[in-house]
Amino acid sequence: MTETNNYLRTYVFTGILCSQGIILSVVEQMFPSPFFFAPGARLGLTNIITMIALMILPFNNCILLTFLRLVLTALMTGGTGTFLFAAAGSFLSLFLMKLFLPLVPRFISIMGVSILGGVCHNFGQLLIAALLAHSKYVLLYLPLLTVFGILSGTIVGLVSSYLLHYVDALSFIKGIINKGN
Repeated sequence: MTETNNYLRTYVFTGILCSQGIILSVVEQMFPSPFFFAPGARLGLTNIITMIALMILPFNNCILLTFLRLVLTALMTGGTGTFLFAAAGSFLSLFLMKLFLPLVPRFISIMGVSILGGVCHNFGQLLIAALLAHSKYVLLYLPLLTVFGILSGTIVGLVSSYLLHYVDALSFIKGIINKGN
């Protein structure tokens, strides 16, 4: 019975995080870009949800969460044209953050993993843009987006670290935490 409860809790929490990610994404899209000299650049507040998911949920749930969040956000906001860019950035950053997560806290901090995720997210989007435009010159935007990835990753890392203390304290979470995922 306990295993079934934990399984259900895991998927319920995945759904809760997915809805929070969608809300953050929609709210963030309502405001103009805070980086006026980098059109389209955003803080990436939904990556807070991704960081929390990576720290708590099994990795297959993180993949599911990311996929559902991307699809549902694209359908709700009419952003199906940007879906490919969002998916490339989200999944590249998700997999690389997962790769570096076992190094926390011994060699790298949560903020370091988040910064890596922010930079990789932007790189993934630029790769798709370069492929679609059939031009390597799109990658000239990389230095500027790397700076924004570092800034965004720092903010996301700070907020994620802060929120994880509260999420870990929830009795609902106790049965689903998967630190070794």
